[in-house]
Amino acid sequence: MKKVLGAIVVFALFGLAGAAHAQAPVNIVYPITGGTYPIQNPAPGPLSSAYITSSFSVTCQGGSHSVRWGFDGTTIGSAVFYDQLSEQQVWKLPGGSHLFWVSSDCGYQEVKFAVGN
Repeated sequence: MKKVLGAIVVFALFGLAGAAHAQAPVNIVYPITGGTYPIQNPAPGPLSSAYITSSFSVTCQGGSHSVRWGFDGTTIGSAVFYDQLSEQQVWKLPGGSHLFWVSSDCGYQEVKFAVGN
């Protein structure tokens, strides 16, 4: 009886560990929500624009899928992929508040951030 109970506890712990490490279908790595970029202003005075790195991954089950991504309501890229896609690019944005979004047929995520100091 103790062996059966022990086995049940072990399987339950493995189940919880798997759920804790589950990945969302869309995962924006960078920019970080609420961040201000660039991290350090390259010149004195106000910053009117900057090149911003964005990075994300999309993982969807079961075959062919599509994804679009962009800044502030404007699509800057799209792709058709099978199961998983990782993307990283640099885009020039004016100073101020911005929204980076990723929309796939299996999920959506967005982050708000600012350019300038």
